[in-house]
Amino acid sequence: MIRAAVALIACSISITQAQPSARGTEEESGVRQSAMQAIVDRANATYLTDDERAMFAVEHGVWTDEHLGDPSHMAKAALIVGAYDHPALMNNDANPLDHARGALMRGQPIAALALLENQSTSSPLRRFALRARCFSMLGQIKNAILELEQLEMALETSSINDATELSFGVHGLMHLYTIRPIDANAKTVYTQLNTLIAHGRDTLDQLNPEIRMVEAELLYEHHNRKAAREAAIEVLKRNPKHALATFLVGKIAIDFFSLDEAEMIADRLDLIANFDADDPVPSVLGAQIRARIFLRQRDPIGAERAIDPVLARLPTQRELLALEAAAAAAGFRESSTERLLQAYDELSPNQPDAILLVGLILSEARQYEQAERMLRRAIDLAPYWGTPRLQLGLMLIQSADDTGAKATLEAAIELDPFNLRAQNSLTLVRELMGYETIETEHFIIRFKGGIDRVLAEEMPIKLEQIYARVTGNTPGGTDHEPSVKTRIEIMPTHEFFSVRITGMPSIHTMAASTGPIIAMESPRDSSSAFIGPYDWARVFQHEFTHSANLSRTHNRIIHWMTEANAVYNEDSPRDSRTWTMLLNAFNNDRLFDLEEINEAFVRPKRKGDRSLAYAQGAWMYRFIIEEFGPRKPLEIMDASASGRSPTEAFVESLGIAPDEFMNEFLAWAENILLANGLLLPKDSPFPPISEMLNSDPDNPTPPTKSEIDSLLEQHPAHPQLLRIKFAHMLTSPNPRLDPETIEQVLRFIETSPTDETPHRLLAKHFLASDNHDQRRNAVVHLEYLDAREVHSSAYANQLALLYAHDNKHDLAIAKSLVAIGRSPFNPRYREQGARFALLAGNFELAAHHIEALTKIEPDQSIHTKRLNAIRAKLSKPSDD
Repeated sequence: MIRAAVALIACSISITQAQPSARGTEEESGVRQSAMQAIVDRANATYLTDDERAMFAVEHGVWTDEHLGDPSHMAKAALIVGAYDHPALMNNDANPLDHARGALMRGQPIAALALLENQSTSSPLRRFALRARCFSMLGQIKNAILELEQLEMALETSSINDATELSFGVHGLMHLYTIRPIDANAKTVYTQLNTLIAHGRDTLDQLNPEIRMVEAELLYEHHNRKAAREAAIEVLKRNPKHALATFLVGKIAIDFFSLDEAEMIADRLDLIANFDADDPVPSVLGAQIRARIFLRQRDPIGAERAIDPVLARLPTQRELLALEAAAAAAGFRESSTERLLQAYDELSPNQPDAILLVGLILSEARQYEQAERMLRRAIDLAPYWGTPRLQLGLMLIQSADDTGAKATLEAAIELDPFNLRAQNSLTLVRELMGYETIETEHFIIRFKGGIDRVLAEEMPIKLEQIYARVTGNTPGGTDHEPSVKTRIEIMPTHEFFSVRITGMPSIHTMAASTGPIIAMESPRDSSSAFIGPYDWARVFQHEFTHSANLSRTHNRIIHWMTEANAVYNEDSPRDSRTWTMLLNAFNNDRLFDLEEINEAFVRPKRKGDRSLAYAQGAWMYRFIIEEFGPRKPLEIMDASASGRSPTEAFVESLGIAPDEFMNEFLAWAENILLANGLLLPKDSPFPPISEMLNSDPDNPTPPTKSEIDSLLEQHPAHPQLLRIKFAHMLTSPNPRLDPETIEQVLRFIETSPTDETPHRLLAKHFLASDNHDQRRNAVVHLEYLDAREVHSSAYANQLALLYAHDNKHDLAIAKSLVAIGRSPFNPRYREQGARFALLAGNFELAAHHIEALTKIEPDQSIHTKRLNAIRAKLSKPSDD
């Protein structure tokens, strides 16, 4: 029976091990099998009594029904799986320590204390730790400290030979060090905790799950999430039904926005908690995971719905009550938040947990003033706990208070010197405080110096142009000016940028707005660059739209609308890839409704959902402007900011319900797709391409060139066939086209104005000519392609060369500046920019580019010589 039950471990661990460790899945599997085999061997050891064997099976999550006949075994099983309101945990025949812990987890500290009152000293550390938790939950901190000081003394004077008992000792010390000053150096204390864990893990009992659980919790407390996850997985290898380990993996998944994985873990928690239930109910821990998922998705109503059924059963469960207050805060219901915090305080006087969680949620919602008040309250209530200070420091970074952040993070690290996030963030703040600054009328630019000075000095004029566009009242404008200057921070590496935004060195974008701050990765083309060169002005215009909207709405805005406005305000035509994505979504009925689009940004269900959400959002934004008026998006945002739900905001501003809005939008979208040749009209003489190709819609295969040529013989003007044909032609080694094909491509451009492929074909064709008159014909196609480009400067540079050849110096300079804007540190583009400026007689611009070259390539003395020559020319008095 034991051998069969152990096979369940692989299934349970697979749920929480979606990301294999660096050691590789093969080695990981070997370790898991080793742990399983050791469990089987010990469970079948002849020296165990039947009762010992049954308890061992329970403690390792491999029990069968026959092992649960004893009430104490059933209670232990219920505790392990998180079924804290299971009848067995309220049975007087249960082990009083388990009985008490169950009461504590239900939020009943007085009952737990009564159960612990007359217990023997066979498990003194467990008793001290549990009593201390009870006293803390009741707000009796002095009593909690007395219990934990006895625990501390017992650890110093007694020999602990049981790994589970030792785990409670470590738990107790962790608790003590958050409510009382640490007598020794904090680093020494952390080392001592790890030494105790290592002793229990490696010496006392290598199969014990509880000592590894406390290790995982210690690592998580110090923001070492990767190691914490690995430690939690090690727990699950030794007990696949360990609810707290599963719960911790779920929290880490939420931290990393792996929300689908977190949902699976919530399901797993419900499954194991209902191990013997005839009528399954949501579990305490599963409800907490789901509530946290909803809060991550900015859905406070969903969070409340997740916890309500469990709160109805356990009305004093503290974690659920804290989440209830956090949900109210996420919904910007200030009076409800205060009422719920007051109710929590009546149960647990002067305890920081609920206030801390509310402060964290408000910080994530960019309600910086309210978050700061909450986090400072948490610090006042828990002055010896590093976490509230860490969260305040992180919030102050986002709200542009570097001086306050530095002091707060330094204080956090004094309490918790091994906290990775605090260390990363403090390093960043100290670095930023040494940055150089350029100030404009509406912006403060901060940069490290060195090569980034080149970009920083070129930004002001463009920034002020962007400011006028975004804050103005033309379509897409926010008609609002932020009350303070927006700070722009140019991060020299992707790692610094990531820490700036998240506190950890991993994030997958190149710029982000926190409201008062816009951080940007420097657009360098180097090994340390995550993105490489990009159109910083276009990206900044997107991000500053966020900043202006967050300022206008006090950071209370429908998520998809701020993203839609930002994309709309990039003022750039949609590229072919985006049109194709929208067309496919339309054809397959996969465009989002007004609820789904919000979820797609934070919890995409399919690959590409997030990109589709950006594109569709901007499309709907354009629809609202064109069909309802340019101020209607602002009215919707203002209604949302005033507390209206998204549905109420739409009805109030547009006069139609969301379903009616979507119906009208889809009809409008169909007309747009038809007008751009992306959809065939219903009376089209051409058959749909899906019918001609006879491909499996669930597993389509690209048609071959010969298949397309054969079909074009039957339908020579079929736009969808031509689109595929032209795509095949792009791969041809011969760029030249015959006159008949050129005419065909030009006709296609007229009927399919959104497709880039024909423009690429013609640009290649004309540029391959030795005749400049022919090469000049590439200009219109290069301009089309360049308008849709974000990263490459190739089109702009080629245009500048063509304009310069025709002595169109102003156009050459303009396109050269576009190329340089995307690749500001590219020496070739700078040299050409200087040459074009000299040809135009613009010596000041030429000097600017060459001065930039002296910083980009400081070892090239020729740049200094050229710069001196031009400056000499500029210093000469004119003939006039």
